[in-house]
Amino acid sequence: MKKTILITLAVGGALAFLLAILLFLGPYHTANWDTEPVRINIPQGCTYDDLRDTLDAHEVVIRKTPAAIVFDLEARAVGLTKHVRPGSYLVPRNMKMHAFVRKLRNGQQDPLRLTIGKFRTPQQLNEYLNTKLMHNDFHIPLDSFHLVLQDTYEFYWTVTPEQFMQRMEKESAAFWQQTEAPLSTRDIVVLASIVEEETNNNAEKPLIASVYLNRLQHGMPLQADPTVKYAVGDFTLRRILHKHLATDSPFNTYLHTGLPPAPICLPSKATIKAVLNAPKTDYIYFCASEKMDGTHRFASTLAEHQRNANAFHAALNKHGIR
Repeated sequence: MKKTILITLAVGGALAFLLAILLFLGPYHTANWDTEPVRINIPQGCTYDDLRDTLDAHEVVIRKTPAAIVFDLEARAVGLTKHVRPGSYLVPRNMKMHAFVRKLRNGQQDPLRLTIGKFRTPQQLNEYLNTKLMHNDFHIPLDSFHLVLQDTYEFYWTVTPEQFMQRMEKESAAFWQQTEAPLSTRDIVVLASIVEEETNNNAEKPLIASVYLNRLQHGMPLQADPTVKYAVGDFTLRRILHKHLATDSPFNTYLHTGLPPAPICLPSKATIKAVLNAPKTDYIYFCASEKMDGTHRFASTLAEHQRNANAFHAALNKHGIR
């Protein structure tokens, strides 16, 4: 009897020791997992069963395996089975089981890198954020659109729309803190958005900005083709026709003097700086070059501009662009 008891105790002790090793030292892994970390997203209201389904689907902790048994035991021990925190988590290969469980239990998220590009409307930006982040109720209004700067940011997946805009306001304030300009922050962003849509040629952006600043100073309509594309709602237009110029919209700068009521896209910081550093010129006009190489012809008189425009339209006709 004593021998049986001793054997039972020995076996039990060995199993307990083995379990302890699995819990605190043993890594989890899958046979076909590459070396890149796996990212798992746990939404608000996720139950423990939902969590286990997610881990199984991503082959992080596969059900009915020794690793799954260890995960469940550890999860119960730290209270993860009763409360699952939402978040986005990176799981490195061979992460120790106890460290992984505690990462989930503590909600130790890994931030996402979110790139804010040249979105043309708040709706486009909202749709992008709704697909990238946990919350799907982003609704950035038109009058706040100019606060958002192109850049790559780190956010937690669970960031709320309010927290996102608070961050954008801080980023905007920091960017404009040392800026001295004759126009308001909003007007500079609106003008920069037009310049952004006019050209990809960074070297010419300050000159194009100078043309628009001169037109504003003289009370002339901007007559910016990108604003017509925005008003029409077709950003693929390669040739602006008279029917497009007649589009009734506050964004149509052929019909309305001054700046549009909001940016027609999110300009890059480089383009904003091009507006801020626009040189003093006497240019009132510019037109795409007949070389069709992305450069422009600048003019101080209408007669000179008309010659440039005629050459460009001849090039369009030659290439069959309607």
